[in-house]
Amino acid sequence: MAAATTVAGKLPFPLLTRTNYAAWAMRMKYLLRANGAWGTVEREASSEVNKGKEEMAMTIISQSIDNSTLLRVAEKETAADVRAALRSMHVGVERVREARVQSLRSEFDGIKMGDAESVDDFAARFTTLVGRIRELGDAMEEKYVVKKLLRAVSNKFIHVASSIALFGDTNKMAMEEAIGSLKAHEELCPEKKKDNEEKALLGVDEPALL
Repeated sequence: MAAATTVAGKLPFPLLTRTNYAAWAMRMKYLLRANGAWGTVEREASSEVNKGKEEMAMTIISQSIDNSTLLRVAEKETAADVRAALRSMHVGVERVREARVQSLRSEFDGIKMGDAESVDDFAARFTTLVGRIRELGDAMEEKYVVKKLLRAVSNKFIHVASSIALFGDTNKMAMEEAIGSLKAHEELCPEKKKDNEEKALLGVDEPALL
């Protein structure tokens, strides 16, 4: 099905599915902001409602969910209420949310880069886990995430991780910046070193030079 577009911003409506709530919520945030309607969704219950922005937000949200989901939130009067209902459906009630956060936090604390794992593969696992935790409402400060990332690297990246921690300001560093530094090191590693490591694992000695 072709994506519809908003009248105001000509931006595609992301469609909510059973498995993409985290990414959907982020795209909706950007889309609502682009149309000046995010404040309506995020407003306090007692704050004044801008009717035009409210209608814009409701229209965008209604175009971004399927018919079945739309009928489940049909009785909601405001975009903020619809957002809360959708979040509850996909994230779960508070007690379930807290249990999920604790489980994911435990997984985060134990995450470790595999010896044969590439930076890209580990970064994908790491950032996905961080995204899932943050989507559930756990802020997870960036400096905490960066420091954990540098501690979780495999042995072959310990030296570069130590250099990043020693010479970089990890309190202000973005997660993507730290990942980029690890990636740069991986790409600049000489192939000779890789070959020597593989031979050492296999117990193969270099031939003596004449």
